[in-house]
Amino acid sequence: MTSIINAIKALDADAQVVVNGEPSNQAEYEANVKYISGADENGNAIYKDTQDFTWDQVSAKKAELQTAYDNNEYQRKRAAEYPSIA
Repeated sequence: MTSIINAIKALDADAQVVVNGEPSNQAEYEANVKYISGADENGNAIYKDTQDFTWDQVSAKKAELQTAYDNNEYQRKRAAEYPSIA
């Protein structure tokens, strides 16, 4: 199973982001995903006014990751049935 945060991190491994819940559409994405640009003198996050990635980019990457995860189901099950001898 994959998530929005996994998709964002796949697009940019260094992305600093806060995600509330699991957005399922553009409006939820814009409301619940905040990218961090830095911190103030007290260590509190400073959020960007814009998103680093569009909903279309993130949802497409999430679908791509989910497809890869689904396609590897056989390998995951097989590994459990036949553990490594190492």
